[in-house]
Amino acid sequence: MLRGKDLVRKDYCEWDIGHNERTLRHFVCSCQGFREEKELKRENKKRKPRNITRFGCPAKLVIARDQNTGQWHVKDFICEHNHPMVEQDLACLLRSHRRIRDEQKADIVAMQISGIRKHQIMDIMEMLYGGYDKVGFTRRDLYNFYHRNKVDTVAAGDAQTVISYLTECRRRDPDFFFDYKTDEKGHLKGLLWCDTQSRLDFSAFGDVVIFDSTYKTNR
Repeated sequence: MLRGKDLVRKDYCEWDIGHNERTLRHFVCSCQGFREEKELKRENKKRKPRNITRFGCPAKLVIARDQNTGQWHVKDFICEHNHPMVEQDLACLLRSHRRIRDEQKADIVAMQISGIRKHQIMDIMEMLYGGYDKVGFTRRDLYNFYHRNKVDTVAAGDAQTVISYLTECRRRDPDFFFDYKTDEKGHLKGLLWCDTQSRLDFSAFGDVVIFDSTYKTNR
């Protein structure tokens, strides 16, 4: 397996146009190649120059597809790198090691709907998984997903998205309650929801405790 700065990067690829299938694929180290000379010589840069991460690393894996059997086989493999490897405790920061899993996305969306802020969501995820290096993604990954989900939600109709999500919550938990009101034009006018734990807490302490669902979410 290639083990470089970013483990592996897809590179050159050949296709069988007639069958619309790949016949050859190169996997290279992320340090393969060099940065373009024109980028290094530009003097009127407005942004801070990025660190150079391309060192012409020769490590690569080439696989080819046999036209007769359809099976893939290794055609070429070079495992030597020309640069130091990343330390094990920093591997979680590599792009190839970072991914927001589906169950994590569901938790993030749920907290987003509840009004919890981005940095608070990351703190919660770190606590749930036992540390920053065990979450599986960085704060920037979370912020990017948070923004994309927000844009997609608005584009698809945010009110309908919320109602669909709450309907799914009720399907999974029969004691989950929600209700909503619409105006004469069908626009969402009011929305109320309450999960099982909140209902139990309110039945036991409702005469002395008021539950504020917006506490610490607008700071």
